[in-house]
Amino acid sequence: MTHPSRLLPQMANPVPSACCVVLAAVVMVYAQRHSQLDTHVQYERLGADVTMQCGAMDWDAAVTWTANGTDIDESHFNGSRLVLRNVDLTHSGQYACYEGSSWHLKYQTYLKVGTSPKEPVLMCRSNNYPKGFYCSWHLPSPTYIPNAFNITVMHGPRELICEKDTFPKNRCHIRYLQLFSTVKYKVTLIVTNALGRNATTITFDEFTIVKPDPPENVVAKPVSNNPRRLEVRWQNPSSWPDPESFPLKFFLRYRPLILDQWQHVSDLSIAFTEGQVVGGRLWGCCVVEAQACSPSLSGV
Repeated sequence: MTHPSRLLPQMANPVPSACCVVLAAVVMVYAQRHSQLDTHVQYERLGADVTMQCGAMDWDAAVTWTANGTDIDESHFNGSRLVLRNVDLTHSGQYACYEGSSWHLKYQTYLKVGTSPKEPVLMCRSNNYPKGFYCSWHLPSPTYIPNAFNITVMHGPRELICEKDTFPKNRCHIRYLQLFSTVKYKVTLIVTNALGRNATTITFDEFTIVKPDPPENVVAKPVSNNPRRLEVRWQNPSSWPDPESFPLKFFLRYRPLILDQWQHVSDLSIAFTEGQVVGGRLWGCCVVEAQACSPSLSGV
């Protein structure tokens, strides 16, 4: 007679076997829905109607579509095709098509909804004259898809190198090869993406884009023996490389609390302003601005 304890393993076998069969089926369906297939990238305009084909499947074939892994209702189907009306940014994502109930992956694409670029905004400025100048740019509105920018800087017939910054990416630097040139600079910026392109061009003289950075270490305090008077001190911006050869002019704006209008003091220099006092009472605030002297005024 067989001992009862020896029957237990044989009686327990059918339950794990059934679990294994169910588990294998689940794994198979999961693997089919997540099988590897080349993913296409499809760009569409905001507000457009989009139709996607399920690879080479016939129009009347039974298919299933998913968006980011979630089944899409059949009301969006036209035969085996997926139709999306008036797409917006929420439609961007991963779309996949499967054959019938077998969940055999037939096609997948990544939909990116966006717009073509509008005319870019371009600006050039020299804050370290006479070393060079920089140009920066941006789009007036987002496109929601990747954009590529190409900038060309011309000085007469000669193209100049524009060294792009690592950060920020929308700026590049150009060195002056010739000072006091009467030849104009021409900068053209072209922006392209998968939905279109646009461009802008600006032309300028060398000195018209010279704009120093603000003065540094600005200090305003009442005069010790006359608190009704104010002493203002500042230093040249550190980005200005040669203040002796290319001196800066400074403009002082100040407003006592008892007045509504700003008072102005123009054409100041560092030497003149060191220790200079400005009359007034009950001081509110003051602003110091820097401006490059023109070549004729600087004696260059």
